[in-house]
Amino acid sequence: MTVNRILFVGNNVTRDEVILREMKTKEGQKLNLKDLDEDVRRIYNLGLFNRIDVVPAPLSGNMINLVFEFEEMFYFLPVPQGGIKEGSFKKLWGGLNFMWRNFRGKNETINLSFGLGYEPFIALGFSNPWIFKNQHYFYNFGVSYSRTYPRSTGLSDSVGRFFKKDDIPTYTLNNFQSSLRFGKYLGDNMSLSGILAYNSYSTSEYEKGRTINTDGIDRYFTVAADLTYDTRDYAKFATYGSYYNLQVSRIGLFSSSFDLNKFRTDLRRYIPLKLSNDYALVLVARYSSVITFGGGSLPVYLSESFGYADLIRGWDNYVFEGEDKMMGSLEMRIPILKPFYVKGKDHFILRKIPVMKQLSYRYGLYATVFIDAGGVWGRSERLFNTQFRNGYGIGLNFLLPFDFVYRTDFAVRHENNRYKGQIIFSLDSSF
Repeated sequence: MTVNRILFVGNNVTRDEVILREMKTKEGQKLNLKDLDEDVRRIYNLGLFNRIDVVPAPLSGNMINLVFEFEEMFYFLPVPQGGIKEGSFKKLWGGLNFMWRNFRGKNETINLSFGLGYEPFIALGFSNPWIFKNQHYFYNFGVSYSRTYPRSTGLSDSVGRFFKKDDIPTYTLNNFQSSLRFGKYLGDNMSLSGILAYNSYSTSEYEKGRTINTDGIDRYFTVAADLTYDTRDYAKFATYGSYYNLQVSRIGLFSSSFDLNKFRTDLRRYIPLKLSNDYALVLVARYSSVITFGGGSLPVYLSESFGYADLIRGWDNYVFEGEDKMMGSLEMRIPILKPFYVKGKDHFILRKIPVMKQLSYRYGLYATVFIDAGGVWGRSERLFNTQFRNGYGIGLNFLLPFDFVYRTDFAVRHENNRYKGQIIFSLDSSF
């Protein structure tokens, strides 16, 4: 079949060019179902549409029209956000993300985001994912302020530290950051970008090692290069594809206080294992690492750790802190309820709310079996002497509207010749 025309219906705000530039399918060319499926995935990952349907309209002979029917999101909408930090309900946070998506109908985004409760923050940003037409450059910039409550044992002869969270008191750390990223896509799925950032860290509870400067205030620039390859079907909870990211950064540009560099690696693979034509398990593998090099001192806020944003499941009440880290994870995702949509007018909660009933809402449920293993060490230590910890268990992942993934895991660790279990709650999937 040859594609005669491509027709768009329902993109009242989004310009046709924004959709067309994501598509390999072209008018006047042979229809390739694999390319068409890839087109739908790429358009969906723009984050502009709640739902996308493709309706074929055969013509005489071997000609066909393709009608894309879109349900656009609200492009100026306060989206609720929140989470449970460190697996503790005592550390809840919540807020709103005011997003003006699809600004000017060109998929540009202006956003103001804030969170209250544990570790409050506020951030303002602007992004343009596609400039210079066929050259496909992109840029974004933003400013943010956050207050965090880290823990640290301070400076030590052993740079790979391990402690229970409740045994070490927290202190207050304030961070102001501004950044600019400019990059270019090298094909459909690969991008290369440069980043320039300015950071200011301050604490009124100074101890040696918490900041480089003795007045408790550090200010410095960072420059970085970032290479990303991404073929995931759904960035928030993928069921096939790959995500590979490499980043090298120079910390303390034009500064006499810092002499630090970091090399970050994040490699993820999602492999569907078909059991039938319409049912597949998903095997997920992830490897991540951070290597610090250079001769300068490393303040606590630039150290690497497990136990906060990154968890070794089964060890979430512990902190592993060092200068370098490495982690690997394997996970089997088992569909219980494959992702589906509920129209707002049929939603048992939202059907009576005039604005919300016009949308569609995505739900799904996956069971998981997983194992994590990770370790930290220092620049003066050898990787082969590092003690790696592991945890394993089962979980449930609830796919919810507004791109939330609520996760409940039961994880087990082996410690002191005993097996210890714990339940972990999160409003985000592990990877």
